[in-house]
Amino acid sequence: MSKRTLFLIFTLFLFISVFLIIAVYQPQTSKISQTAIAPKKLIAQTDLSFGKPILATPSSALVSNYSLAVSISTGENKVTAVNLELSYDPQILTDVTVIPGSFFAKPDVLLNQIDAKTGIISYTLGVGFRNPAVTGKGTVAIIAFSSKAKTPEETTISFLPRTLVTASGINESVLKQATNGLFVLGEDFPATNAFSNQ
Repeated sequence: MSKRTLFLIFTLFLFISVFLIIAVYQPQTSKISQTAIAPKKLIAQTDLSFGKPILATPSSALVSNYSLAVSISTGENKVTAVNLELSYDPQILTDVTVIPGSFFAKPDVLLNQIDAKTGIISYTLGVGFRNPAVTGKGTVAIIAFSSKAKTPEETTISFLPRTLVTASGINESVLKQATNGLFVLGEDFPATNAFSNQ
């Protein structure tokens, strides 16, 4: 056999080997990618919603003060921080403040901005340095506000798109659903009975 023939046989053997390797490993690659894609549907398991507004002053007062819980349910997510971006009607709700709820044992408040002109709340809190991530249900924050409404007046507090939830070991937001709060203010409709989810 000539050197040229040996070279051609060797080259042919190399090509066949490469194609065999590709053929053998190709199905495993697609199985791995399918397995990696499937769990993404289950990553976001955390829901945010509003509780029932609680009237904190007598209905005969000139200004009624309310508190409203922001509730969280994490599913299996190990939550490390929550960023709330909320909108409200500043013509109806005044003197708005936000404080941490009991969901995080010792929370760090990273951002607390309330724009009374536009009615935008930006509030971020987390588990704090060296504290473990949290799972379960609870109150992540409490919104306190005042209203001069004496006749029944409907209002909404809405979650904005920048609302997100971070969790341990996951690089994207684990927020599955955020349900806006719709309720009625005014002395004829006690706040504790007037709340409904959208």
